[in-house]
Amino acid sequence: MNRTRQIREHKPFARGDIIVYALLVVLIVALFCIYFGRQTQEADGIKIEVHGEVVYRYEFGSGGTISAGWEDRVSEERGDVLQVRIETASGHNVIAIDEAMRTVCMQDADCSRQKDCTHMQAIGEGGEVIVCIPHALKVTSLHGEDLSRPGIG
Repeated sequence: MNRTRQIREHKPFARGDIIVYALLVVLIVALFCIYFGRQTQEADGIKIEVHGEVVYRYEFGSGGTISAGWEDRVSEERGDVLQVRIETASGHNVIAIDEAMRTVCMQDADCSRQKDCTHMQAIGEGGEVIVCIPHALKVTSLHGEDLSRPGIG
């Protein structure tokens, strides 16, 4: 009988439980607001890296710069969009830069049959990075970076 009385008198939530649940709700709401409330910052340009080495930089409104030592492996072809072709030891990638729309996408690659990198979301349309794993190539957006001098290291 004593055990039955204890069960009946026991509250489902103690004061400490309510505080923990309230803190969890506040944390979830804060994370939700941060994730969905952040403004997507428009990219100032892009940089292309191969094996961690910056091989090409492009600043919207100013144009592109090929890094020293890569002049024979990086080429630009102007048309409706600027096409930047990168030749690596593993193959090639073609990155399309649309100055008017301020978007960048992987247009072509010979990395695999599926060419997963060509299906990644374009930078400027919500994407921040495009990666071609077989070629160790990475295209990232630049936000407010000083593009006047190359990165070191």
